Parts: sequence; structure tokens; C-alpha cells
Amino acid sequence: MNFLIAADSFKDSLSSFEIGRCVEKGILQAKPDAQVVISPMADGGEGTIDALLYSGKGQEIEVQVHSPLMEKIKTSYLVFKKDKEEVVFIECARSSGLPLVPVALRNPMVTNTHGFGEQIKDAINKGYRHFILSLGGSATNDGGVGMLQALGWEFFDEKGVLIGSEGNPLLQVASFSERNVLPEVAECTFTAASDVTNPFFGPKGAAHIFGKQKGASQDEIVVLDGALQRFSALIKKAYDVDVQEIAGAGAAGGLGGAIIGPLKGTIRSGVELVIELTGLEEKVKSSDIVITGEGSLDNQSMMGKVPFGIAKLARKYGKPVIGIAGRIDTNLEEVDKYFNGVFSIQTECRSLEEALGPEITALQLEITARQLVKTMVLL
Repeated sequence: MNFLIAADSFKDSLSSFEIGRCVEKGILQAKPDAQVVISPMADGGEGTIDALLYSGKGQEIEVQVHSPLMEKIKTSYLVFKKDKEEVVFIECARSSGLPLVPVALRNPMVTNTHGFGEQIKDAINKGYRHFILSLGGSATNDGGVGMLQALGWEFFDEKGVLIGSEGNPLLQVASFSERNVLPEVAECTFTAASDVTNPFFGPKGAAHIFGKQKGASQDEIVVLDGALQRFSALIKKAYDVDVQEIAGAGAAGGLGGAIIGPLKGTIRSGVELVIELTGLEEKVKSSDIVITGEGSLDNQSMMGKVPFGIAKLARKYGKPVIGIAGRIDTNLEEVDKYFNGVFSIQTECRSLEEALGPEITALQLEITARQLVKTMVLL
């Protein structure tokens, strides 16, 4: 029996690779002669580079940039060959991610994506021209203004004063200039990988949907949303692109819109891109049973998340697919269309903090996998 384990990370607990190893351990306890392939997955957010590295993709290049609070940090991006071209893969979470900001300091009114732009600039200066920009897990809501500043765009307030790179520059933007943009940017191609389809602004936009989890109050969310709306008008005037009409423009606090507009890029489904880059389709073909999952598996998982992407692919080849998660929704109408079964790994009542503990999660994954496979062997 051939098992493929292709799960996303369980946020704040275990990485996708660690989950794979735990599930593998449980499978082999129940069926020692099973063949198990682990293929760590991600949807374009944090952990994507790790998934690509595990599949044998490219090499990391270290770089020093600024964090969302403009503190110097060391990070890296990935370079690999695709269709005879050298491609740079950059995770915005590695320079602009929420985990880089202490909980007490999280507030998108004062964070920016300057460091993300510095990663792009470093790669451009090294001669690379093709980019995949992974969006997800950001601590920011600056519409990508910080990123653009790092690449040479100049932004001005209502009085025509040049806006600095501290705090959230989006809040002051009234106009901008391209006169000092890196000339090489025009030679580059940019593809954004995202797991969300939210618009740039509005009730379902970047600020209203994601602002709270990044630390913004309701009043601040209204201010951020208004700033995004004003910036979208500037983008439309300068580039003849209505970012509000493009699904995913609101990803990573509006980074999607900056990539579509000023950078003239495109947006793709993150999980579909990672499936392609890791060669997962061939692994699914060779499997008998596919196991996937994430921290919380519910109907929202069906909106571009890893489990949905894996389940669709497994169904395409008639492979049974099982979902495991820290929690599952009781309303599983959409989930049931794609999964043969979904299971929570919880073995007893615990507080959320305790349940997220890596040792507890690891043990529960192992136990759940063992019990599932023991049942399969009887069928």
C-alpha cells in the first residue's frame, strides 16, 4: 500500500515536513510494509520555500533586509531553474511576516513591506529577471508601497513632501513618481502566488478581512481601507489597471495590487503553483491513498487552501483522499464533495495553547494515523 502525505503546516505548531514524519510514523506502526512518500506542501505563504527545497528545488541566497518595523534582519530567497530560465522565489513572510513582529507591537498602521522590496532589489542586482512572489502571512497593510519604495518609487503626501520609509507610508500617499525606479524592473517578470482572492479594498478587502488579525482596531481598519481605495485610484490613473477588479489584489495587505499594477505582474493560485513546482501530480499518480491537512479544516479550506488543491488532484486520478486537522468544522457540505473522510487529531479535551504544543500535536498525529491505517487494513 502506497501512501502520499502532502499536508500544509499546522500554524504555530508543526511544519509540513514534521507533520509528514509524524503521520509516517503512525502509518508504519499499523502497517510496517507500507510505502510512504512525504511531500511537504504550502499555498504560497510561509513554508513554501521549505517545501520547494525538500522537493530538490534550487538553492537559497541570504540577504540582509528590514523587518516590518524597519529593523535589520537576515533572511533568504530561493533561486531555481524553470523552463531553462533562472527563477527567484521570494516569500513575503520572510521579510514582512507577522511572526517577525512581537505580539504587543503588531499594528499595520506602523508596519511596511520595505524589506520585501529589498529582497527583490537584491536579486535584480544579482542579474535575475524572473520572479515568483509568494504572498501570505504578512504583518502589513501598506498596499505594497514599502516594497515599491525599495525599488525606487517615490511617494509624496498632499503637500508634495517626500514620504519616508518608516511606519506605513500608504497612509500619507497622495502622488508618486517613477523617475528613480530601478531601470531593470522593466526587464523583469513578476508572478504573485496567493491563496486568497480578496479585492484590494472594501468590505471583503485587505483591511476589513485581515486587518484585525494583524493588530488593527476597527477605526484603524476604516482608515487603512480608505488609504487603499485612494491608492487604487492612483494606480488606475498611472497604469490603466483597476486592481479592485482583480481577484487577489488584496493579498498580503494589498501587495497583490502593487504587483499587478506598478510591477505589471500576474496572480496565480499558490497551491496550484506549488503542486506544479514540486512535481506532486506524478506522486499522486503513484499513490494508493493520499493524506493531506492543515491546522483547521473547514469549508474555508475549499477556497484555495492546500487541502482543497490536494483533494482535487487526488480525485482527478481516482485516489482516495483523507484530511486530518487540529480541528474540523461540523458543517462539511463542501468538504465532503472532495474528501473520502476528514478527521480531527484531538484525543482529549485540552486548552488551545496546550493543543498547539509541538509534542502534543506530534503525538496526536501519530495516534490518528495509526488508528486510520489499522481500520483500512481491516477493510
